[in-house]
Amino acid sequence: MRGIPTNLRLAAAVMFAVLALAACDSGTDSTTTTDSVTPGTTSAAETTTAAETTTTTVEGGPPADIEPIVVASDELDPEIVERLGAQLTELVAETEEVRGLPFLASPTISIITPAELEARVREDIAEELDPDELDVETRLLQLFRLLGPGDDLERLLLDLYGEQVAGFYDGETGEMVIAGNAADLTPYTKSVVVHELIHALTDQHFLFHDEWVTMLDEERYEEAAALQALIEGDATYFQFIYIQELPVAEQLAMATEALQLYQESSAQTQVPSWMLTDLSFPYESGQFFVEVLVDDGGIAAVDSAYTDRPLTTEVILHPSRYAAGERTLPVPPVAVELEGYESYVASTYGEWGLQVLLGESAAPGIAVQAANGWGGDTYQVLYDDDDVVFALSYKGDSEEDAFELADALITMVAEHLEMGEGLADGGGITFNAEDGRYAHLDRIGDGFKFVLSTDASAGRTAADQMRIP
Repeated sequence: MRGIPTNLRLAAAVMFAVLALAACDSGTDSTTTTDSVTPGTTSAAETTTAAETTTTTVEGGPPADIEPIVVASDELDPEIVERLGAQLTELVAETEEVRGLPFLASPTISIITPAELEARVREDIAEELDPDELDVETRLLQLFRLLGPGDDLERLLLDLYGEQVAGFYDGETGEMVIAGNAADLTPYTKSVVVHELIHALTDQHFLFHDEWVTMLDEERYEEAAALQALIEGDATYFQFIYIQELPVAEQLAMATEALQLYQESSAQTQVPSWMLTDLSFPYESGQFFVEVLVDDGGIAAVDSAYTDRPLTTEVILHPSRYAAGERTLPVPPVAVELEGYESYVASTYGEWGLQVLLGESAAPGIAVQAANGWGGDTYQVLYDDDDVVFALSYKGDSEEDAFELADALITMVAEHLEMGEGLADGGGITFNAEDGRYAHLDRIGDGFKFVLSTDASAGRTAADQMRIP
């Protein structure tokens, strides 16, 4: 998808998946053959007609023998573009076969140089980064000690999303963009092309991109994360099915290339580990979700999930809860008003968000267990020129679930955030750090309220306005 680099997480996933497949199939000698078809190619300067082809249309359905519309950079050799176009045509057919759906219209594939691709990705990302929002985000992440005092969030995001990538699908234009500087696509790049073609194919059928953008615009971030996990999980799962059908030698070449790309990634050393973990969610957890759907109901179950969409990261992490129709417990929106403060965001944090939040202060198993009983939540972030306030209202599936998460948050505040000893405050606990930071948590039964603030006065006011759900 646009803005999501396929290079880092897909490289890691492909590397390990291919090695596992090769180990299982090491005794199998298999080959695949495909007919070469040369599509039409278009550059910014001129339009050229390749070998004449015919396209037939099935009455009441999509055209048969779909070929991509290939648009090429002026910087590329036309002979290379023609050869790449033939390979892309084969990959379109293989994508349709592996995903079990036909393209409804010819996908547009832009082939540009690696330098142009990197510049385009960075330009797109830079346009999305608002300096004022980055400032609030930075202060919030520093409050949770997910960023250090000197960390530059803009630079980290550019490093994370702006590395040279193999390709991406632009849902706004319906266009797929890949880098092409050689006459033949590498095995790894072919698999990435299939991944991105699956995005283009499923978007034609299920029209998910506009809905996903609407979710983001309306601050429905938990829903957006769940939908993204379905989208990326779909593409990743069937990408691996494509890989599984390749000859073993090609699988091993792909793993070698993926390993090299993964090792060369600067994000491995420059970006905090929690960012990489968060980036992995739609690919790894999404793939697991889709795999369970396929095991239970075949490809048709994946298609149906685009209509009966997963609404929370909880059901992505626990597909059985999706199958059971589990819904979020109602939690009233947090609606704190503080003099001199503006509301930055009001949304739902979700089970995955809580796992990531606790991941720096608790062992992985404890973070997973503490977040596992998520029933529902709402949160709000407020800010002024100097300070930021985080307010969370939470409801667990049970009283024990609420207790576990509350205990994990108290431990995070006391130990990871180093806010000292908490003091009993009514039925809750309050922390007043020497540097002015404030935290408060109060639980009743299966619900609690939690406030963390850089300013004690604002934090106390927020806590006083909130009610336990």
